Amino acid sequence: MPLFAYKATNAKGQVTKGTLTAPTAEEAAVVLKKEGFNPLTIKSQSRKGKVSGSLAPIDKISFCRYMTTMITAGLPLTEGLPALKNESSNPLLKQIIDDLIYGLERGQPLNHALNSYPKTFDKFFLTLVKTGEVSGTLGESFKYLEQQLRADYSLTQKIKSAMVYPSIIFLAMVGIGFLMFFFVLPQIGRVFLNMTIPLPPFTRALFTVAVITARFRYQLIAFIIIAMVGLFLFLRTTTGKHLILKLISPVPIVSRLLQQIDIARFCRIFSTLVASAVPIGDALSISLSSLNHPRFRILAETVPPAVMKGKAVAAAFSQNHVFPALLIQMINAGEKSGTLDTSLGDLASFYEEEVEEAVKKTTQMIEPLVMLVVGIGVGAMILMIIAPLYSVVGNLQLQR
Repeated sequence: MPLFAYKATNAKGQVTKGTLTAPTAEEAAVVLKKEGFNPLTIKSQSRKGKVSGSLAPIDKISFCRYMTTMITAGLPLTEGLPALKNESSNPLLKQIIDDLIYGLERGQPLNHALNSYPKTFDKFFLTLVKTGEVSGTLGESFKYLEQQLRADYSLTQKIKSAMVYPSIIFLAMVGIGFLMFFFVLPQIGRVFLNMTIPLPPFTRALFTVAVITARFRYQLIAFIIIAMVGLFLFLRTTTGKHLILKLISPVPIVSRLLQQIDIARFCRIFSTLVASAVPIGDALSISLSSLNHPRFRILAETVPPAVMKGKAVAAAFSQNHVFPALLIQMINAGEKSGTLDTSLGDLASFYEEEVEEAVKKTTQMIEPLVMLVVGIGVGAMILMIIAPLYSVVGNLQLQR
């Protein structure tokens, strides 16, 4: 939250100076007046040591669990939050808690301070907190948030675990290629290029390039590492993630897997929002905008407006022919029976299991493909080295 330096007069007319955090200068003036001060000047001030970034999923889960426990036990937030701050080792979480305490002491709602951290708390998180505060069910809201975050984290960890083995094989292949090209081939290439023997054109070209690049091998390796780190950091940004999705979405197997992940996420988020009594239009807008697949993100522009005009949720989805029939049927049944949140929760569990199975099958298909690529790469490298040896042996036999 922004920091402001102020000058103000108290009830006795004495001038005081200080700093306070507030969303805007106008809000800072309101806070000062509530405390009995008459503001003279309010200036924005840089906040030294301000921590930026986002919280890890496990930290957000712990935060939600602690908030649930504290609210359920009836402990005032202004008393419980300092204890959480002292126990936390995350600088960003400490800063967030400071802002929360400051806002609560001045009568501000909890979501007021959380709004200052859009990279950490998305619209779904903020909507549930705001709804919980308005309806008096803040403990339940944080409980729902913990369940949602835990489900997302569990699904993400399963996907990452399934991709560990193919990733190790791929990195090993890249490492072997580096060693062969920058250290082994130049040594062999110098020997064969100095011999007056005919070499296959591709082999001669490969040896020539290897010998030339060997002179700058360390500079090239450093450049490649820097480029890979830069690419990795770029792919972690929103633009990079969207670029990756555009590149891999056309692949049939990957596209199906991404759709299943998005459907599971939609069901879980929509179910949680409906159970928290969030208006159906807002719940749909938030749920659909959280999806990644391009086909599903388009629904955020058409479905919520249709529902706001009075159309049933299932009917609004069925006219787009994007979501699977099973999902639309379950939504229809949930609307008619008044158990939409329960139906969506069951569907979320079903699709999460489907995603887990799909990831296992995909990795089982990827592993032999990776091994095949490694074998072809190593075999091609060996053939390019053995071919000149046969030429040398043949020439020596002819000379005899």
